[in-house]
Amino acid sequence: MFLHQLRLASLIVLCFTTFTSGAARLPNDEVQALRDLAKTLGKTNWNFSVDPCGKEGGWTDPNPVKVYENNVTCNCTYSNNTVCHVTNILLKAQNLQGSLPPDLSRLPYLEELDLTRNYLNGTIPKEWGSTKLVTISLLGNPLTGPIPKEIGNISTLTSLVVEFCQLSGSLPLELGNLTAIERLLLSSNNFTGELPATFVKLTSLTDFRISDNQFTGKIPDFIQSWTKLDILAIQGSGLGGPIPSGISLLNNMTDLRISDLRGNESTFPSLSSMKKIKILILRSCNIVGQLPADLGGMTTLKTLDLSFNKLTGEIPPSFTRLSNVDYIYFTGNALTGEVPDWMLTTGGGHIPHHATNSIFN
Repeated sequence: MFLHQLRLASLIVLCFTTFTSGAARLPNDEVQALRDLAKTLGKTNWNFSVDPCGKEGGWTDPNPVKVYENNVTCNCTYSNNTVCHVTNILLKAQNLQGSLPPDLSRLPYLEELDLTRNYLNGTIPKEWGSTKLVTISLLGNPLTGPIPKEIGNISTLTSLVVEFCQLSGSLPLELGNLTAIERLLLSSNNFTGELPATFVKLTSLTDFRISDNQFTGKIPDFIQSWTKLDILAIQGSGLGGPIPSGISLLNNMTDLRISDLRGNESTFPSLSSMKKIKILILRSCNIVGQLPADLGGMTTLKTLDLSFNKLTGEIPPSFTRLSNVDYIYFTGNALTGEVPDWMLTTGGGHIPHHATNSIFN
């Protein structure tokens, strides 16, 4: 009997050992890195008594809401599915009140860091330049200082979002080395100086936003090399005009917003190649002359705002083709003639929900 019980106990131990050794686990050094990261960020609800990659203990929200995310994601396919590595940390709107952790290199497989809408302070660590991050979002944190030049060393980076972060200083030339970057969102900070000439190399850009800053100089001609651009926002950036003629080469654009340009007057830029455009805002850009008839070919337009320029003449008949427009703003120009009937028609989907025009007065 005793021998039988001993054999049974040995079998149970063997089965338990086989099960636990086969379960993928996060290496201890990455666990410790997460402990230190939690302390720096002010993250208090991670449960280190369980495996961070086990999808329990506060490491993963089973019902995430896009605005509020609390997720640590791992890839557990290493070493025949026995080893995990942290790949994504998303802590959006988690009321974090610490600072940005400098030692992300201790999580060598980390690809995404999203700390959107917290209360993190301090500067962006230059040490991040040695990581292999693909996505960084710090949107809406009260940070200080400039973007470190070392960020330009992250050759894997495709998205950098630092809007509404109270950052300052000039943009480092080294950001031009981010040739894989697709989204560069810098709006609502206190950036100064000119856009670096090295940005001509950022030909993978699809989304570039620098509104609400204190830049100097003119909108650079090199934006014509960003032929993959889908969204371009330069509203109240501090930059001056004119709008470069090469903007006509950006035929993938769906959302173009430029406003409050300093400098001399200029004629309307050629935009006829933008067949996919949905939002066109050229507000207070010192544009003179008549409305181009070819704007009527932008049949995908939903919003057209040409307010506070020096436009003259009548609204071209071709504008009747803008059947999808919801909003038209022509306020603060010197247009003449009658309001076109299609703007006043009640039905057929041709009436903008809101149309303002000096000719209405």
